[in-house]
Amino acid sequence: MSLTTIPSQILGKLSNTLQFIEVEILFDWILPKKSQTLTVTQKSTLVFAPHQDDETLGCGGLIALKRELGVPVKVAFLTDGHKSYLDIKPEDIVQVRKQEAQEALNILGVAPSDVYFIDQPDGELRQLSNEQKLHTINQLVQLLQSFQPEEIYVPHQKDQHPDHEATYDLVKDALNKSGIKAQLFQYQVWLFWGRPVLFQIDLKKLGQSYILPIKSVVEKKRQAIQVYRSQHHIFPRTFIKRFFKSKEIFFQS
Repeated sequence: MSLTTIPSQILGKLSNTLQFIEVEILFDWILPKKSQTLTVTQKSTLVFAPHQDDETLGCGGLIALKRELGVPVKVAFLTDGHKSYLDIKPEDIVQVRKQEAQEALNILGVAPSDVYFIDQPDGELRQLSNEQKLHTINQLVQLLQSFQPEEIYVPHQKDQHPDHEATYDLVKDALNKSGIKAQLFQYQVWLFWGRPVLFQIDLKKLGQSYILPIKSVVEKKRQAIQVYRSQHHIFPRTFIKRFFKSKEIFFQS
């Protein structure tokens, strides 16, 4: 049977399966050989996430490990998350996602008082007016200067989602404006998804890669991911499965 006669639903499942196999090879064989081991430090940490769930998917293990050591960790969400495709009002979705974020982060050890919501429109970080952009950057500067983090975690600058890449740019601008000297690490959510990974990604251009072992807290991360019930219908099962691994991957430019 030719590909043109295979139903699109089956093709989608086949594509997801092939994508999963490629990502498995990359995560389990290629990146570990090219990466340094990341050690969890006592440095205070600020995590920036475009949407409620990105922080747990991308660095939930890191957050849990830091909090078990008593390290201060704060998390800031840049968008309101209203584009969740649920059959409820956008304003209700916003509240649902905020509640899920606080519940998930509580599992990881972050108190509600250390969670911040910037509330820019979901899906529009690239389309902010100059005034909105400046206001957002100033909000981030204020947070940076009040907390004085020693480590910052942000989505990868090439994370294959406009809100994720815009978050990186906004945080970089705010960091430069704040005068804060902190180590900047990039986590990945969509970076290795949606294209033939092994043949189209130049790993050297992504920056120095680091592997963080999270075996001791992987169950906490799994539980935190499960809290995001409003998002379960959106992601392919194979996509979510790779975030249950006993390691996380970070990059530094």
